Amino acid sequence: MSSRKGRRNRVKYFLVETTKSLFEAGVGTSKYKMFQESYDRDRTRQSPVIHSFSTENRYERVAANFADFLEQEGVKYERDFRKLSTQEIYDYVDKYFEREKQKGKSESTLKIHISALNKILSSIDDKIKERFDADSRARWRDGEAKGYNDRYNEPERIVENLSKISETSHAIAQIQRLSGCRVGDVKKITIDEENRKAIIENSKGGRSRAVYFDYFQEQFEELKRYKEKIDNALQEKSFSEIRKEYYKDLRKACKESGEPYHGSHAFRHEWAQNTYQTISQLPQEEQEAFYKKILEERGKSQEDINKAVENAKEKDCVAEYIISEELGHSRLDISLHYLKIRRL
Repeated sequence: MSSRKGRRNRVKYFLVETTKSLFEAGVGTSKYKMFQESYDRDRTRQSPVIHSFSTENRYERVAANFADFLEQEGVKYERDFRKLSTQEIYDYVDKYFEREKQKGKSESTLKIHISALNKILSSIDDKIKERFDADSRARWRDGEAKGYNDRYNEPERIVENLSKISETSHAIAQIQRLSGCRVGDVKKITIDEENRKAIIENSKGGRSRAVYFDYFQEQFEELKRYKEKIDNALQEKSFSEIRKEYYKDLRKACKESGEPYHGSHAFRHEWAQNTYQTISQLPQEEQEAFYKKILEERGKSQEDINKAVENAKEKDCVAEYIISEELGHSRLDISLHYLKIRRL
């Protein structure tokens, strides 16, 4: 066997070439269009291909790294990999992330690895994508004790300490707590006074979304006040500078509050759980009407709206779907993870 033929048979060559093929299939195509088609088809926002060179480059490195791990585990050739069952592939992925966490990989790096392996391995074994569920992602992403990246125990104390450190950082935290937005979306929020909602254009994955305050008038007034503070701050500094200072200030506020630092995303979890407590207590007919309103404003057809509402009713989780829409999630299971609800 020649060295070239041997190289082509190795698992690293197989996984790297699979990654390249995904890029070749996606280059020049619209990621947003595929997301929309995916949502219309099965209420997810996913693309099976890779659309940018930078993503392909990152994913190729992950593929090579995972292949090196597999070779150490005795899976050296493509034929060895193809003999693996879905469960065996999952077990290797699980073991791989345990190793990466032991190496001290950051959460942001682990997220990239998760996304890369989900896309690459799913193109080989379609069943494996079901194993990349919210619980597995959460465990692989951080490896911290249960509750990490959920919500802070005493968020009021943290934001009080934050207010003493920086008015701008305090405003960002409060906006996250009042709207459930990601930190990068703080600058994008626009206020719709007439309809009492906050609109976030081009959020994660290119999806625009809205947060409704029909049942939260006091919070709506607070949001407007804090948004004004951020707008004023943006006249003096770029948002990248403001965000960098925010993370530093939040770490300090957590330390002074005696709580472990869980990042700003914890405020998004807090919003989801608090909002759900209110929405889930509404009469069923009112929940359904609210859900229909959200879908109508997203421009969904009446047929799609009826199907979505019936689906939510059958699963007895209309309130959960409302929160999922407002969070801008593509899958309900992610929102259920935020809500600490296990069902479906």
